[in-house]
Amino acid sequence: MEVFESSVSVEQSIEFIKQRTQARQTTSPGKRFRRSAATDLDARPTKNLDALVLGNSLVGYGDKITAENMAIIENLITMSKMEASYAVPGGKDPKAWFREFHQCMKALGCFVPDEGYTKYGSASLNLTLDNIIVDIVQTAADAAKAAIPGASVLSAIADSTLSALKKEPEALNLLNVESKNIEGVRLSAIPCEQMANGIILIAVASVDHRGGGNDGGVLFVDWRTSTLDIFQGRSFVTFNPAKYAANQSLIEAYVDEHRRELLKKRFSRRK
Repeated sequence: MEVFESSVSVEQSIEFIKQRTQARQTTSPGKRFRRSAATDLDARPTKNLDALVLGNSLVGYGDKITAENMAIIENLITMSKMEASYAVPGGKDPKAWFREFHQCMKALGCFVPDEGYTKYGSASLNLTLDNIIVDIVQTAADAAKAAIPGASVLSAIADSTLSALKKEPEALNLLNVESKNIEGVRLSAIPCEQMANGIILIAVASVDHRGGGNDGGVLFVDWRTSTLDIFQGRSFVTFNPAKYAANQSLIEAYVDEHRRELLKKRFSRRK
Protein backbone atom coordinates (compact mmCIF):
# COMPACT_ATOMS: atom_id res chain seq x y z
CA MET A 1 0.00 0.00 0.00
CA GLU A 2 2.97 2.38 0.20
CA VAL A 3 2.42 3.49 -3.39
CA PHE A 4 -1.11 4.59 -2.44
CA GLU A 5 0.01 6.95 0.31
CA SER A 6 0.52 10.65 -0.21
CA SER A 7 4.02 12.06 -0.57
CA VAL A 8 2.90 15.24 1.20
CA SER A 9 4.61 15.43 4.58
CA VAL A 10 2.84 16.23 7.84
CA GLU A 11 4.86 19.44 8.04
CA GLN A 12 3.63 20.49 4.60
CA SER A 13 0.04 19.79 5.59
CA ILE A 14 0.40 21.82 8.78
CA GLU A 15 1.81 24.77 6.83
CA PHE A 16 -1.04 24.55 4.33
CA ILE A 17 -3.70 24.54 7.06
CA LYS A 18 -2.12 27.51 8.79
CA GLN A 19 -2.02 29.45 5.51
CA ARG A 20 -5.63 28.63 4.68
CA THR A 21 -6.82 29.54 8.18
CA GLN A 22 -5.01 32.88 7.98
CA ALA A 23 -6.46 33.55 4.53
CA ARG A 24 -10.02 32.93 5.75
CA GLN A 25 -9.52 35.21 8.73
CA THR A 26 -8.30 37.91 6.35
CA THR A 27 -11.24 37.54 3.96
CA SER A 28 -13.77 37.31 6.80
CA PRO A 29 -12.96 40.23 9.13
CA GLY A 30 -14.36 39.93 12.60
CA LYS A 31 -14.64 36.13 12.47
CA ARG A 32 -12.30 34.00 14.52
CA PHE A 33 -11.66 30.32 14.02
CA ARG A 34 -12.47 28.58 17.25
CA ARG A 35 -13.50 25.24 18.60
CA SER A 36 -17.25 24.73 18.80
CA ALA A 37 -18.90 23.71 22.03
CA ALA A 38 -18.61 20.01 22.74
CA THR A 39 -22.37 19.83 23.23
CA ASP A 40 -23.17 20.68 19.59
CA LEU A 41 -25.91 18.35 18.37
CA ASP A 42 -24.57 15.42 16.33
CA ALA A 43 -21.08 16.92 16.34
CA ARG A 44 -19.51 13.46 16.31
CA PRO A 45 -20.37 10.39 14.22
CA THR A 46 -21.31 7.07 15.77
CA LYS A 47 -21.38 3.52 14.47
CA ASN A 48 -25.18 3.56 14.68
CA LEU A 49 -25.51 6.69 12.55
CA ASP A 50 -23.22 5.68 9.72
CA ALA A 51 -24.49 7.97 6.96
CA LEU A 52 -25.01 11.70 6.74
CA VAL A 53 -25.98 14.65 4.61
CA LEU A 54 -23.01 17.02 4.59
CA GLY A 55 -24.05 20.10 2.66
CA ASN A 56 -24.78 18.87 -0.87
CA SER A 57 -22.89 15.61 -0.25
CA LEU A 58 -24.12 12.21 0.86
CA VAL A 59 -21.55 10.31 2.91
CA GLY A 60 -21.85 6.63 3.77
CA TYR A 61 -19.50 4.52 5.91
CA GLY A 62 -18.71 0.84 5.58
CA ASP A 63 -19.00 -1.68 8.39
CA LYS A 64 -15.28 -1.83 9.15
CA ILE A 65 -14.56 1.82 9.70
CA THR A 66 -14.09 3.11 13.24
CA ALA A 67 -16.00 6.07 14.66
CA GLU A 68 -12.68 7.88 15.10
CA ASN A 69 -11.89 7.48 11.41
CA MET A 70 -15.40 8.62 10.50
CA ALA A 71 -14.64 11.90 12.28
CA ILE A 72 -11.34 12.21 10.44
CA ILE A 73 -13.03 11.73 7.07
CA GLU A 74 -15.71 14.31 7.85
CA ASN A 75 -13.11 16.86 8.84
CA LEU A 76 -11.05 16.30 5.68
CA ILE A 77 -14.14 16.50 3.48
CA THR A 78 -15.56 19.55 5.26
CA MET A 79 -12.36 21.56 5.00
CA SER A 80 -11.90 20.57 1.36
CA LYS A 81 -15.49 21.52 0.51
CA MET A 82 -15.09 24.91 2.19
CA GLU A 83 -11.79 25.60 0.46
CA ALA A 84 -13.23 24.64 -2.93
CA SER A 85 -16.19 26.95 -2.37
CA TYR A 86 -13.87 29.82 -1.44
CA ALA A 87 -11.78 29.21 -4.56
CA VAL A 88 -14.78 28.77 -6.89
CA PRO A 89 -17.59 30.88 -5.39
CA GLY A 90 -21.18 30.47 -6.49
CA GLY A 91 -20.73 27.02 -7.97
CA LYS A 92 -20.39 28.51 -11.46
CA ASP A 93 -17.70 26.08 -12.58
CA PRO A 94 -18.26 22.56 -11.18
CA LYS A 95 -15.18 21.17 -12.90
CA ALA A 96 -12.95 23.81 -11.28
CA TRP A 97 -14.70 23.22 -7.94
CA PHE A 98 -14.05 19.47 -8.20
CA ARG A 99 -10.37 20.14 -8.95
CA GLU A 100 -9.99 22.53 -5.99
CA PHE A 101 -11.68 20.02 -3.68
CA HIS A 102 -9.10 17.40 -4.59
CA GLN A 103 -6.21 19.84 -4.35
CA CYS A 104 -7.17 20.49 -0.73
CA MET A 105 -7.56 16.77 -0.02
CA LYS A 106 -4.05 16.27 -1.38
CA ALA A 107 -2.64 19.11 0.71
CA LEU A 108 -4.17 17.51 3.81
CA GLY A 109 -2.25 14.30 3.11
CA CYS A 110 -4.65 12.27 0.96
CA PHE A 111 -3.53 10.33 -2.09
CA VAL A 112 -5.65 11.17 -5.15
CA PRO A 113 -4.41 9.36 -8.28
CA ASP A 114 -7.17 10.55 -10.62
CA GLU A 115 -9.41 13.62 -10.71
CA GLY A 116 -11.37 12.71 -13.82
CA TYR A 117 -14.28 14.95 -14.80
CA THR A 118 -16.13 14.06 -18.00
CA LYS A 119 -19.54 13.95 -19.61
CA TYR A 120 -21.48 10.96 -18.37
CA GLY A 121 -22.45 8.46 -21.05
CA SER A 122 -25.08 5.73 -20.88
CA ALA A 123 -27.13 3.71 -23.33
CA SER A 124 -30.27 4.37 -21.27
CA LEU A 125 -32.29 7.52 -21.91
CA ASN A 126 -34.32 7.41 -18.72
CA LEU A 127 -31.97 6.89 -15.78
CA THR A 128 -32.63 8.03 -12.25
CA LEU A 129 -29.93 9.87 -10.37
CA ASP A 130 -29.27 7.01 -7.96
CA ASN A 131 -28.46 4.72 -10.92
CA ILE A 132 -25.94 7.26 -12.15
CA ILE A 133 -24.34 7.83 -8.74
CA VAL A 134 -23.78 4.11 -8.11
CA ASP A 135 -22.45 3.69 -11.65
CA ILE A 136 -19.93 6.51 -11.17
CA VAL A 137 -18.85 5.13 -7.79
CA GLN A 138 -18.35 1.75 -9.45
CA THR A 139 -16.05 3.41 -11.99
CA ALA A 140 -13.94 4.82 -9.17
CA ALA A 141 -13.94 1.47 -7.37
CA ASP A 142 -12.90 -0.33 -10.55
CA ALA A 143 -9.91 2.00 -10.83
CA ALA A 144 -8.87 1.13 -7.29
CA LYS A 145 -9.69 -2.54 -6.87
CA ALA A 146 -6.91 -3.88 -9.08
CA ALA A 147 -4.40 -2.66 -6.52
CA ILE A 148 -6.46 -2.25 -3.34
CA PRO A 149 -8.19 -5.33 -1.95
CA GLY A 150 -11.74 -4.54 -0.87
CA ALA A 151 -12.24 -1.48 -3.08
CA SER A 152 -15.25 -3.04 -4.81
CA VAL A 153 -17.24 -2.69 -1.56
CA LEU A 154 -17.54 1.08 -2.16
CA SER A 155 -20.27 0.58 -4.75
CA ALA A 156 -22.31 -1.52 -2.31
CA ILE A 157 -21.89 1.15 0.39
CA ALA A 158 -23.14 3.83 -2.00
CA ASP A 159 -26.13 1.70 -2.94
CA SER A 160 -27.10 0.92 0.66
CA THR A 161 -26.66 4.58 1.67
CA LEU A 162 -28.99 5.72 -1.10
CA SER A 163 -31.53 3.05 -0.15
CA ALA A 164 -31.47 4.20 3.47
CA LEU A 165 -31.77 7.84 2.43
CA LYS A 166 -35.09 7.12 0.72
CA LYS A 167 -36.46 5.95 4.08
CA GLU A 168 -35.41 9.19 5.81
CA PRO A 169 -37.75 11.94 4.54
CA GLU A 170 -35.99 14.71 6.48
CA ALA A 171 -32.53 13.74 5.22
CA LEU A 172 -33.83 13.25 1.66
CA ASN A 173 -35.47 16.67 1.67
CA LEU A 174 -32.36 18.36 3.07
CA LEU A 175 -30.12 16.86 0.39
CA ASN A 176 -32.70 17.72 -2.26
CA VAL A 177 -32.75 21.38 -1.21
CA GLU A 178 -28.97 21.61 -0.85
CA SER A 179 -28.27 20.02 -4.23
CA LYS A 180 -30.85 21.66 -6.50
CA ASN A 181 -30.61 25.26 -7.64
CA ILE A 182 -31.64 27.39 -10.60
CA GLU A 183 -28.72 26.10 -12.64
CA GLY A 184 -29.45 22.46 -11.91
CA VAL A 185 -27.91 19.88 -9.66
CA ARG A 186 -24.43 19.52 -8.28
CA LEU A 187 -23.91 16.96 -5.55
CA SER A 188 -21.50 14.32 -4.37
CA ALA A 189 -21.88 10.80 -3.02
CA ILE A 190 -18.92 9.68 -0.93
CA PRO A 191 -18.77 6.06 0.28
CA CYS A 192 -15.91 5.31 2.68
CA GLU A 193 -14.37 2.14 4.08
CA GLN A 194 -11.36 1.16 6.18
CA MET A 195 -9.00 -1.44 4.79
CA ALA A 196 -7.46 -4.27 6.82
CA ASN A 197 -4.19 -2.34 7.10
CA GLY A 198 -5.97 0.72 8.55
CA ILE A 199 -5.85 2.85 5.39
CA ILE A 200 -9.08 4.76 4.68
CA LEU A 201 -10.46 4.32 1.16
CA ILE A 202 -12.93 6.85 -0.26
CA ALA A 203 -14.75 7.16 -3.58
CA VAL A 204 -15.99 10.56 -4.69
CA ALA A 205 -18.79 10.72 -7.26
CA SER A 206 -19.77 14.28 -8.17
CA VAL A 207 -22.65 15.07 -10.53
CA ASP A 208 -23.89 18.24 -12.20
CA HIS A 209 -26.13 18.89 -15.17
CA ARG A 210 -26.40 21.51 -17.87
CA GLY A 211 -29.22 22.22 -20.27
CA GLY A 212 -32.75 20.92 -20.42
CA GLY A 213 -34.84 20.73 -17.30
CA ASN A 214 -36.26 18.19 -14.92
CA ASP A 215 -39.67 17.00 -13.91
CA GLY A 216 -39.55 18.74 -10.56
CA GLY A 217 -39.18 15.48 -8.72
CA VAL A 218 -37.12 14.57 -5.70
CA LEU A 219 -33.52 13.51 -6.17
CA PHE A 220 -32.97 9.73 -5.96
CA VAL A 221 -36.71 9.03 -5.96
CA ASP A 222 -38.48 10.33 -9.06
CA TRP A 223 -36.00 12.68 -10.67
CA ARG A 224 -35.40 11.72 -14.31
CA THR A 225 -32.39 12.67 -16.41
CA SER A 226 -33.46 11.88 -19.96
CA THR A 227 -33.43 15.54 -21.12
CA LEU A 228 -30.17 16.51 -19.45
CA ASP A 229 -26.45 16.54 -20.14
CA ILE A 230 -24.86 14.95 -17.07
CA PHE A 231 -21.25 15.62 -16.10
CA GLN A 232 -19.41 13.40 -13.66
CA GLY A 233 -16.41 13.71 -11.44
CA ARG A 234 -15.11 10.43 -10.13
CA SER A 235 -12.03 9.46 -8.18
CA PHE A 236 -10.79 7.27 -5.39
CA VAL A 237 -8.86 8.69 -2.46
CA THR A 238 -6.76 7.04 0.24
CA PHE A 239 -5.65 8.43 3.57
CA ASN A 240 -3.44 7.06 6.31
CA PRO A 241 -5.06 8.15 9.61
CA ALA A 242 -1.69 7.86 11.34
CA LYS A 243 -0.83 11.18 9.67
CA TYR A 244 -3.77 12.97 11.24
CA ALA A 245 -2.76 13.39 14.88
CA ALA A 246 -0.13 16.07 14.24
CA ASN A 247 -2.53 18.44 12.48
CA GLN A 248 -5.79 17.41 14.17
CA SER A 249 -6.16 20.52 16.30
CA LEU A 250 -5.53 22.83 13.33
CA ILE A 251 -8.02 21.05 11.09
CA GLU A 252 -10.68 20.89 13.80
CA ALA A 253 -10.26 24.60 14.57
CA TYR A 254 -10.93 25.33 10.90
CA VAL A 255 -13.71 22.80 10.45
CA ASP A 256 -15.66 23.57 13.62
CA GLU A 257 -16.27 27.09 12.34
CA HIS A 258 -18.32 25.59 9.53
CA ARG A 259 -19.60 22.32 10.97
CA ARG A 260 -23.07 23.56 11.78
CA GLU A 261 -23.68 25.04 8.34
CA LEU A 262 -22.59 21.89 6.50
CA LEU A 263 -23.68 19.05 8.78
CA LYS A 264 -27.36 18.55 8.06
CA LYS A 265 -28.52 15.10 9.15
CA ARG A 266 -27.14 11.77 10.37
CA PHE A 267 -28.99 8.52 9.77
CA SER A 268 -28.41 4.78 9.66
CA ARG A 269 -27.16 3.17 6.44
CA ARG A 270 -28.36 -0.24 7.60
CA LYS A 271 -32.09 0.46 7.28
